[in-house]
Amino acid sequence: MEKLEGQVRMHETSLDELDRSILHALQISPRATWTEIGGVLGVDSATVGRRWERLHAAGLAWTTCYPGMRLAGSICMAFIEIDVQSGQQVAVGRELATYPQVITVEHMAGGRDLLITVMIRDLGALSELLSDRISPLPGVMRTRAALGTKVFTEGSSWRLRALTPSQQRRLTHPTATDLPPATDLEERDRRLITALSRNGRVTAVELAQETGLNPPSVRRRLAGMTHNGGLSLRCEIARDLTDWPVSASLWASVPPGQLDKVVQGLRALPELRLCASVTGPQNLLFTVWLKSVADLGRLEALLGERLPQLQLVDRAVALRQVKLMGRLLDDNGHAEGCVPIDPWLPPKSLPAA
Repeated sequence: MEKLEGQVRMHETSLDELDRSILHALQISPRATWTEIGGVLGVDSATVGRRWERLHAAGLAWTTCYPGMRLAGSICMAFIEIDVQSGQQVAVGRELATYPQVITVEHMAGGRDLLITVMIRDLGALSELLSDRISPLPGVMRTRAALGTKVFTEGSSWRLRALTPSQQRRLTHPTATDLPPATDLEERDRRLITALSRNGRVTAVELAQETGLNPPSVRRRLAGMTHNGGLSLRCEIARDLTDWPVSASLWASVPPGQLDKVVQGLRALPELRLCASVTGPQNLLFTVWLKSVADLGRLEALLGERLPQLQLVDRAVALRQVKLMGRLLDDNGHAEGCVPIDPWLPPKSLPAA
C-alpha cells in the first residue's frame, strides 16, 4: 500500500504521482472518503489522508463550495472590470477580497487593472454593491459590469488528468442533468453552502453544530442540493503546481445562432476553466490556464482554425490572483485564508468605503 508513496517524495513546491492522483480523485469527488480514494488508487486510506493534510496545511490544495450554476434566477453573477489609480491595484484588490459576495479577484495585465467575479442575490443588490461599496473605494476610478447570463462550464470541471479512465469512472457519481434548474434555496441550505465554502470536506456532524441542523438533515440536504445542482463542490490546486501556471481571460463575439456550437468547441479544450455568456459589447467570456504567456498565441491560432465563428475582441493575463472562489491567496498563489462565500449577505452590512 505504501509503494507509490515511497516512489517519489513531495518537494515543498511540487506534486508527485500520488499527490496528483489524490487531487484528481478529489476534483471528481471532493467529499469522497479516504477509503474510497485509497481503494481506487491502490494505497491505504491513512496514506491518502496524510498526503491530503500535508498539501492542505501548506496551502497547496483546498476544497470549497458555492451556489450551483443551475440555480435559475435566484443568484446574480457578474464579471466586473475595475480601473484604479497607479499603485493602488494591490490595496484595492485586497479590500475587495474581504467581501463575501466577491468570490474571485485578479490583478490583470491588459485593458483593466482588476477583474472580479461576483455572486449576489439580485440586480438591486449588485447595484448597491457597485455604487455604495466598490466605486467609493480609495483608488477606484471606473467600473464596468457584465452580467453572466449562462455559465456553460466552470472550474469544478477542470481536471489534472492524472487518473486512468477506469479510475475516473469508479469515482464518478451519476449527475441529474435532466432535472429542471434548481430553484431558490431555503435559509438553512444557504447556511450549509457558506459553511462548506470554508472547507468542502467538513463532516456532517460539524456542519450540524455550525448550522443548528441535525446530522441526518445535513446529509439529506447536501445530497438533494448536489443532485439538483443547487451547490457545487470543488477541489482547487495552487496553479503554480500544475503544468498550466498562467491564467488568461478572453472576451469574444459570437453570432447568437452559433453560440452553442462555439461553446461545444471550447469545452473540448483541456485549458478551459470558465465559459459564460455575458451582457455587454461581447457576448462570451472564457478563462483558460496556459503553460506560458506565449502559449496564448498558440491557443488563439488554434481557435481561429477550429472556430471561425468566434471573434476574439480582447484578452488579459492575470498577473496574480488575490482571491479564488472565496480563498485568499498569497503572492505565490497558495491559500492563506478564507472569506466564506455568501451571495445573500446584504451589501449594506459591509464596512463603508
